Amino acid sequence: MNDRKSTLTLPFKSVAGALLFSALLGPVGLLYASSVGGIIMIVIGFVVCCSKLFVPILFVWLISCIWSVLATNRYNKKILQTAM
Repeated sequence: MNDRKSTLTLPFKSVAGALLFSALLGPVGLLYASSVGGIIMIVIGFVVCCSKLFVPILFVWLISCIWSVLATNRYNKKILQTAM
């Protein structure tokens, strides 16, 4: 038989893709990097958009971009640690 260990590794997520999705789609694009984070930011974004204030909407968009990059990096590091 095969003496090699069969290991299943998950593919990495693209940091550039996560940033692009969140920059274009805002909180919805965050769902690529973090499903829980995406849901949280969609709810917060909905409440902020109902206020019709420009600056808070911009902050929600920027926080979504930062969160997506951090979540993707954390995901990729977790995969590297489990592979070793």
